[in-house]
Amino acid sequence: MKYSIIFLVIDMNDYLNKGREILQKLKENNFEAFFVGGFVRDKLLGITSEDIDITTSATPDEVIALFKHVKETGKKYGTVTILKGEFKFEVTTFRSDGEYVDKRRPTEVTYSKNIEEDLSRRDFTINALIMDEEDNINDYHNGLHDLKHKLIKTINNPMTRFKEDALRMLRAFRFVSKLGFDIDDNTFEAIKELKSSIKDLAIERVMVELEKIIKGTHRNKAFKLMLESGVADELYGIKEGIEHVSKMEEEVYPLEFFIIAFVLNDMDDVWKFSNNEFRIIQKVYNLHEVTKEDVFNKFIVYVNKLEGCLLTNRINVLLGYADQEELIRTIHNELPIHDVCDLKFKGQDIIWLTELRKKSWIGIIVDDLKYNVIMGLLPNEYEPLKEYALIKVEELIKEMGDQEWVNTIHI
Repeated sequence: MKYSIIFLVIDMNDYLNKGREILQKLKENNFEAFFVGGFVRDKLLGITSEDIDITTSATPDEVIALFKHVKETGKKYGTVTILKGEFKFEVTTFRSDGEYVDKRRPTEVTYSKNIEEDLSRRDFTINALIMDEEDNINDYHNGLHDLKHKLIKTINNPMTRFKEDALRMLRAFRFVSKLGFDIDDNTFEAIKELKSSIKDLAIERVMVELEKIIKGTHRNKAFKLMLESGVADELYGIKEGIEHVSKMEEEVYPLEFFIIAFVLNDMDDVWKFSNNEFRIIQKVYNLHEVTKEDVFNKFIVYVNKLEGCLLTNRINVLLGYADQEELIRTIHNELPIHDVCDLKFKGQDIIWLTELRKKSWIGIIVDDLKYNVIMGLLPNEYEPLKEYALIKVEELIKEMGDQEWVNTIHI
C-alpha cells in the first residue's frame, strides 16, 4: 500500500505538469487559458482529482491547430480533448449558452473571449474557480468563501440554473456525498420546488449521478437531504432503498444498492442495466427470498456458485438477516463437484452406452446425477454413477412407451 500511494502522488504531479505545459503553449500563442472546475476545487481541499479540465479563449479549431494529439470529443459545445501520453485534458472554449429547451443542454453555444461570461454559465460557485500555471487562483463568484464555509451554492439564481439543467440538482447531492458540504438554503429550496423536473432527464444520466452519490464518503448525508427535499420521491421506486441505506454505516456498491431497493419495493422498469447486471439482480432477488429466513444448503451453493451466494448473503445481512458467510464457504469447500464437467460419468457416456439421443432426456438424467452427488447420496465415481444412470434410462424407456422411445433415437 505504501508504494501505491507514492506512485499516485508522482503520477498526479506529472499530470499537473503536463497541464501546465498546455496552458503555457496556449498563452505563448496569445490565448488565455486556465485550469477550471473540479480539479481546482479539489486541489484547494487537498483531494486528488481524477481529471484536469482547462478553459481557454482559443476555439476548438485553434486548439487542434496547436497540438498534435487532439480528439473532437464535444466540438459542437466547444470541447476537445488533448492527449499527452497517458493523460487526457478536456479543453473547452470560453462560451455563453443559448436557451435550454430540454432541461439538460443549450440549443446553441456562442464562443466568448470573456472568462467571466464563461464562468457565469457553470453550476456551482465552488466549481467556478480558475487557476493559472503558477497556481494563482481567480474567484469571480465567491467560490473561495463557499469552499471555506463548506457550502454548495449555485451561481446566480438557483431557480434559473436548475430550470436550465435539471441534472444540476442531482449534482448538488453528488457533491454533498463527495465533500460532506451543506447545500445553501436558497439552492435547497429551489431543488424542492423543481424536483419533479428530474423525471425529464434521461435515466442513463440519472444513474451516473446516483452511482457517484452512492460511492461518496458522505453518502448518508446526501441521501437524507434527497429524502428531505423530496427528490427521492421522483426516483422511480427507490425511495425505500435510499431510506434504508441512509441509516447504514457499511459501504454499499451501486449494484448492491439497486438490489436492496428492488427487494424493498418493486422498482419501475425505467432503470437501465446491462444484461449481466439485470441477471445478477434477478438471481440475487430470487435467492434472497429463499435464504433470508432459511439456511443455504449444498444444492443452493452449487447452483448459484460461491460468488452469487456471498452476494446474496451480503444483501441479506444489509437487510437485517443472519450472516451465513462461514456456512456458505464451508459448504462450497466441501462440495464433491463444482461443475457438471466434474462428474465422473457424463452425458456423453449415456450416448455411448445407450441409444438415447434426445438432449432434454439426457439432461434430466445428468441433473439427477448431479443432485445425488452434491447431496452425498451417490459417490462421484464412474461405476456407481453408470449403474444409477442406466437404471434411470430403463425407467425412461418404460415411462415413454415403445413409440415415443423410438422417436427419441438419433434425434
